[in-house]
Formats: sequence, structure tokens, C-alpha cells
Amino acid sequence: MTGSTPGSPPRLLLIGFRPGAGGIGRVMINLINGFARRGIEVHLALPPGDYPELSRAVAGVRTHYLEARDDATGVRRLREFLERLDPRAVLANRDNARSLLARTTPGLARRPLIAFRIGIHIPAKLRHKNPLGRWRACRELARAYRSADLLIGNSRGVCEGLHELLGDRSPPIHAIYNPLDLATLRQQARESPRHPWFREPGAPLLVSVGRLAGMKDQATLLRAFARLPSDYRLVILGEGRQRRKLEALAERLGVAERFDLPGHVANPFPYLARADLFVLSSRFEGSPNALMEALAVGTPAVATDCPSGPREILADGRYGALVRVGDPETLAEAIEQTLARPPSPELLRQAVERFDLEQAVTAYLRVMGLTHPEEA
Repeated sequence: MTGSTPGSPPRLLLIGFRPGAGGIGRVMINLINGFARRGIEVHLALPPGDYPELSRAVAGVRTHYLEARDDATGVRRLREFLERLDPRAVLANRDNARSLLARTTPGLARRPLIAFRIGIHIPAKLRHKNPLGRWRACRELARAYRSADLLIGNSRGVCEGLHELLGDRSPPIHAIYNPLDLATLRQQARESPRHPWFREPGAPLLVSVGRLAGMKDQATLLRAFARLPSDYRLVILGEGRQRRKLEALAERLGVAERFDLPGHVANPFPYLARADLFVLSSRFEGSPNALMEALAVGTPAVATDCPSGPREILADGRYGALVRVGDPETLAEAIEQTLARPPSPELLRQAVERFDLEQAVTAYLRVMGLTHPEEA
């Protein structure tokens, strides 16, 4: 048995982190802290960079920085690190880390259990590629994913996408939703937002949260916004490559004066809590954290019915309207209808109790075999 000496805490290594801030960082630090509080010895292997969410890590979480200038160096250094650390299990995010693990683990003297966490609907993500590029990506991903002992998708839709990709030659696949630390989230939502629009009562205020990226399709959100009454306001929290395109589009649509891109906000919850409506316009997702976070603070939501996540989170439309992807007219109609007849905040808060952190931590530890026999 790997993972330190008998009687010592199970040792878990997590890899596959991208420097910088964002929703995935919040998800992972919630899981990391949850594992550590359950008595797991948690180690993080990180490429050099800034990881602001790690400031919230509880005592005992250990970080290691592994730099690799090329693939061969990465394989060698990760193998040496795994042999030295000897974890019982490895949980990997991001495809580059998963591919690196697939090349590293063969030949290890003592191989840990390898679990891959998948946070996006893979077939939907690959649809924009040309046929040859899509075929190559599918082949590479399938090879890496089949090297794992188990796969964890963050929604049922993500798991269905994995079955589509891998067919019968798949490791076991488990659906475990992204966890919400509901108590901490709601406490942080009581802080005062810095943006003046969120401190001033007035016309309806819409908010969206996410990277300014093509998959988030904020252009469709802007086109829907331009169809709404001229006193409505829209704020998109996040940063990314689409900023200039979105600013130019807002100018062309004549909405620039009532639209703002404040950039990344470390604590988005006060903004979510004080908005009149949250809007998700994505082309594809896995299980969108910001949508769950909006419901958690009692804010109504409208979302595209994209693959995957929104339909599951909103329970087929019970907790919020679902609209076609890329349809600004329908999105605008759903926004106005929801503002006219919003669901109760209490109903929305109840809707996310199923995403509570402790349930997710229990599920992760169970599928990775890190629970005590009496907890299994």
C-alpha cells in the first residue's frame, strides 16, 4: 500500500493548477481544505506562479513547485517527486497535467491510484476544431484518460461527454458536483462591493461572472442587453482576451455608457448578492460555478441550455430560465420575464444545498479509496 506508513494519514497529491485567480481556484481550495480537515495529508504540485486562492489554505496543506522546461524534464521530475512523496492517490486537473501523468506513472515502483477531475464537456469543447484537429485531440485525450484508474466529472453532462469520447474502453466514471462552501460564501457576500452601481438603488442591474473568452459568449449577452430598456445596466466580472472585442461591440450597439468590465474581482459574492439578475451566456461549460454561487446568495438567474451543467443546476428550469445558445432575442425575453416574476430568494438558496462542500468531500474520498472502512 502506498501513501506513507501504516497508521499515518492517507497522502493525497493534487496536480494541474493554472496560476492566477478564478472560479476553479475557489473550487479547488474548497476541496483541498475539506480533504485536510478530514485528516488527509494534502500535497500540491504547482508550476511556478501566483496562486491567490492558496492564501485560504488551512494549516498542514503542503505546496511543492515543480518547473519543467520541456516534456522530458517534466516526466523525469514528476517521476522523481512521486517516488519520493509516495502518495496513496493523485488527483489531476487540466489536460497537460493528465497527459504528463499518463507518461510518468508507467514503471513506477509503487503506483498510486490515479484520478482525473474533468470540468468541461469534452465533445462540445472540441466541436470548433476542424475534423483533423478534432480527431487528433480526441485520440490524445482518450489515450490519457484511459491511463487513469477513475474519472470524476463535475456534472452528469460532463460524464455523458466522457462516455461519448471513450466508449466501452473507459475507466469508471463518477459524477461529483463542484462544492460550495456555503457558510463562507454567504459570509463573504455581506461585504460591500466597490463598484458604485451595486451601492446605488435604481434601474435593473444585471451581472455575469467569467473569463472574457469565446466559450462564455458574452457577445450574445451584450446583443441581448441592447434589446432591453435603456435604463438597464450590465456588469461582467472577469478578465480575458475578448475584452477589446466586447468593448468595441458595446460601442457599436450603443450600450457602452451602461455597461462595465471591472476585471477580475477577488470576492464576487457581494456583487452577485446585490444584482437583480445573474446571466450565463456560455456556449459550453462543465458545471458553471458562478451560476451556483448566484443561487446560493438568492439572486435569480437566466442561463443558456448549453452542454453541460445549467440544466442540472437549474433543475430543468425550475430554479431559472434556460434559453438556446447564441440567441440574443430569446435571452432578452427571458431576462425581462424573470425580472418581472423572480423566484423567491429562499427557494434559490435551498436549490444549492445539494452542492454543499461536505457532501462533495465525502464523495471524492470514497471514490479514491481514502475513507476509513466505517465511512465507506
